[in-house]
Amino acid sequence: MRKKALMWLPAATLCMGTIMASCEKDVIENGKGDDNGTAAKSGYVIAATVSPDGGTSATYLLGAETLGEGNLSPRKVGFEATDGTWVFYADKALYNLQYNQGSAGVTESYVLTADGQIKKRPGVYNVTRFTAYGVVGDNIVTASAVNTDQADASGNKAKGLGFNFLNAASETATTKTLPGEDFLGNGEFVTFAGFVEANGKVYTSVIPQGMSKWGVQNYKGAFNHDKVAAESGGQNSGAYEKGEIPGTQYPDMAFIAIYDNKSFDGKPIIVQTDQMGYACGRYRAYNYQTIWAADNGDVYAFSPGYGRVVSGPYYTTGTKGASVMRIKSGATQFDADFGTVDLETLAGGYSFFRTWHITGDYFLLSMYTGTMNARGTGVTRLAVFKGSDKSFHYVDGIPAPDQVTSFGSTPFAEGGYIYMPIVAGGEHAIYQIDPATHSATKGLVVDAQSIGAVGRLTAQ
Repeated sequence: MRKKALMWLPAATLCMGTIMASCEKDVIENGKGDDNGTAAKSGYVIAATVSPDGGTSATYLLGAETLGEGNLSPRKVGFEATDGTWVFYADKALYNLQYNQGSAGVTESYVLTADGQIKKRPGVYNVTRFTAYGVVGDNIVTASAVNTDQADASGNKAKGLGFNFLNAASETATTKTLPGEDFLGNGEFVTFAGFVEANGKVYTSVIPQGMSKWGVQNYKGAFNHDKVAAESGGQNSGAYEKGEIPGTQYPDMAFIAIYDNKSFDGKPIIVQTDQMGYACGRYRAYNYQTIWAADNGDVYAFSPGYGRVVSGPYYTTGTKGASVMRIKSGATQFDADFGTVDLETLAGGYSFFRTWHITGDYFLLSMYTGTMNARGTGVTRLAVFKGSDKSFHYVDGIPAPDQVTSFGSTPFAEGGYIYMPIVAGGEHAIYQIDPATHSATKGLVVDAQSIGAVGRLTAQ
């Protein structure tokens, strides 16, 4: 596999080698480009799948001076890397998390050097399975439910919470496993979805997963024995074993854990509600972050109501629709004055897939235009929610829903706007969205098969 490096270039230009370095004449378009070149100290970074020579496509990091206009035509590119989950550590480093199903995946990171080049850092990390990820302090953190070494007399292993900590400053990786059984006091094991630093604390959405065989055999409290699987079944991420409860018995509850440290040590404060379902987006085994802090420290928890998707003799099907609730800055309970906002009604009967913070108390939502599902299909509209006045508006100025193929996984917020990659009608472009007017303007057009992430790197 060839290695991949980021290219930092004018919007209409893509060269090989260093960022803003010399280009071949046939690569320069619209009169842009500099044969001598100067070092870029900061620039936009786009992770895109391209086929530069019309052959096999691959994922590349591309660079541009602006996101608001122009065309990026990657006829010649730098180094290649495997596609993955892109996570920006502020503007200092870009990580490519590799999932690789149940096995460890090789993760790399990239920085912009003082002389204007994108450089792959030497650290290579074998990240164990993860279903959630985010930035906490100096670390990129991943988490998932894992088996521990604790076993009962029948050999049933207790579940834990497995963490990877990738330190962006020291380029080191550490792991830890914390107890995950009966985490919420209801007998179920859990995983997390997203991490938010606010008010000197770390907030995470806790997603109950059902009961393991260890939990069924050893939990002393009450639970629904009719939901214990009488046989093994399911497939892939939905596979389950005889003797366990494969899905949560509490699909219509949301739980937020508040930690007073960045290493998830000790017992967190649990904030819970039965006014909406668990707060996370779902894509197969992934739990996407749907809790975010506004600029004033208020934490908003968005629930799509995914408990309604599951069904079967051993599952408890939820009833709650898409909603949002708020934890005021410094509080340890949901805000009774804010209450529960029925987003699904505001959206005309549709739920959402993912959410992102924009600025202030504005949030961007990617919306289903059909039946909600755990595959992310039929997500073809965007909307803006404002917390202080509970307003919801679909975004104007983006392509029509029947033209949209996909949205980027990692949009970029800057200067009061958010920049979202959109594939529509065969065109791949980055749209600038103004949350105050809930309107979008088409910006940089990229000649690519797909655009996954966009952000900024500053020279280190």
